Amino acid sequence: MDRWSRVAWEVVLGCAAVAASPLAGSGQAPGPLPLFSAHEPLRFTLVADMGSLRSERSETDRPALLVLAGGDTLPIEVRPRGELRRNPAVCSFPPLRLDFTSSGSDGTPFQGQDKLKMVVPCHLERDRFEGLVLREYLLYRVYALLTDLSFQVRLARVTFQDLAGDGRPVERWAFFIEDASALAARVGGELFELPEGKVLRPQAFDPADAVTQALFQYLIGNTDWHDAQGHNVAHVAVAGRVVPIPFDFDFAGAVEAPYANPADGLPIENVRQRLYTGWCWPRFDTEPIVARFREIRPALEELYRSFEPLDQGTRRETLEYYSDFYERVSTPERAVHYVFRDCKRLP
Repeated sequence: MDRWSRVAWEVVLGCAAVAASPLAGSGQAPGPLPLFSAHEPLRFTLVADMGSLRSERSETDRPALLVLAGGDTLPIEVRPRGELRRNPAVCSFPPLRLDFTSSGSDGTPFQGQDKLKMVVPCHLERDRFEGLVLREYLLYRVYALLTDLSFQVRLARVTFQDLAGDGRPVERWAFFIEDASALAARVGGELFELPEGKVLRPQAFDPADAVTQALFQYLIGNTDWHDAQGHNVAHVAVAGRVVPIPFDFDFAGAVEAPYANPADGLPIENVRQRLYTGWCWPRFDTEPIVARFREIRPALEELYRSFEPLDQGTRRETLEYYSDFYERVSTPERAVHYVFRDCKRLP
């Protein structure tokens, strides 16, 4: 273990020692904020300089208004965010970050929020990209069936309106993602952010947490992540351990975005093919983790069947995709053969 890894691990353990109990600090860990206390879609109008958001992708805040269906109007700031989807060669409209710092949001669903990621269609003008947003939203809901140590999300029906009145307003599905610091506070932990270019040793994770996260990525057909590097995985120190919590699933086979491809060097040709890229944990019994996935199958299927915003054909197709996963893990022997044999050796 190099010096940075050793120091980082000591810091993580220090954070975890403080946060190990929900009663640590000033009181019990807070519950969900109003925005994430329900699943009913929000309705609001976002009034911003849409031309600037389309043409100028720098991460610069711009003034905007968020007008709720009941008439409340919140002055906010909005900026493009992300990496690939912020590239105008990939998406004609970028993902957004909304800043509520001085918006006076008390008494609204956004009370207590500071900065929020909002996932929007890659192309506002094309109907088919709405479905990709809905598919990705549901993957956060699926992971929450497995563990409370997961990002909360809230669906929204948003009318995008240009500040200058240029063009016609466009109504699309979008969703908000819980801030990582808020997630950590909600579960009584501390967010641990890696310095640029640094990684955690996988041994910093509890095997059960690491396998749960990696098997979920296998379920949804996602290889665009790395827990030790913190790529599309947040690290939260809680209850004496470091928990890898996944986010950003647009490269998953269960989403099937047109711009998504497997990383170079992987032995798969497209994102619909599954590949397990989790770690090998010697002498760790994975069967209880797999059993948990089997246990949530009825709830997973009901989540999709009852989710009316997504068209029926896509719901059926996605459930068939999950059925293939469940066939592969139907017995402990099949799970080892089809999934865990591809695990990565620990460094």
